Amino acid sequence: MPRRKHIKLAEVRTFENVFDYKDENVEEKIVNYLGSNKPVTLELGCGQADYSINLAKLYPEKNFIGVDRKAARLWNASKNATKEGLKNVAFLIAYIEKLNDIFKRIKVEEIWIPFPDPYPRRSSMKKRLVHPRFLEIYKNIILPNAKIFLKTDDDILFNYTLKVIEEENLILHKSTNDLYQSNSLTEEEKIQTKYEKQHLAEGKKIKLICFSFNNITLI
Repeated sequence: MPRRKHIKLAEVRTFENVFDYKDENVEEKIVNYLGSNKPVTLELGCGQADYSINLAKLYPEKNFIGVDRKAARLWNASKNATKEGLKNVAFLIAYIEKLNDIFKRIKVEEIWIPFPDPYPRRSSMKKRLVHPRFLEIYKNIILPNAKIFLKTDDDILFNYTLKVIEEENLILHKSTNDLYQSNSLTEEEKIQTKYEKQHLAEGKKIKLICFSFNNITLI
């Protein structure tokens, strides 16, 4: 591992806006940092957290949490949020599978999944962040009527997600296989991640799906 990455791995855990799921009382620490127990928007597999940071700037009255399993990826996210003076965004080092164990008080009003690994092989299907096993996790931490957004350039993941929505009897709010053909993009949909910019430069079409669950009851 390059020396620079070692430094980031050690340093990132000292940042005030970065939390580790292994820490004791991590949820309480996040709430204390954000300053309230308001519902949050999650960005899953956030990397440098383009969505969390830009949404935090758009909506200073709301709270945002970027989640990534690799601590080094959150180094840039934390630095960028600090540079922007954002206090309504935090970052969590965690596997998505652990969210059920972490979020007991915090409730999620929106989830963004921008450009996740599509895991195109059938043998890796269960790793897709829209697989039913992940949907069960989301269902336990979100508020009724919470929406989930997927952005991708991958046809396989796009079509798979639509199939899951149909099979799981979920509510489809929006689906487009060419987002920028639309003349009515929301401010949220206009946010472009590092990978999205690369895909657009390569001439790829950006796809977006928005969906929600039926019959969610707060625990």
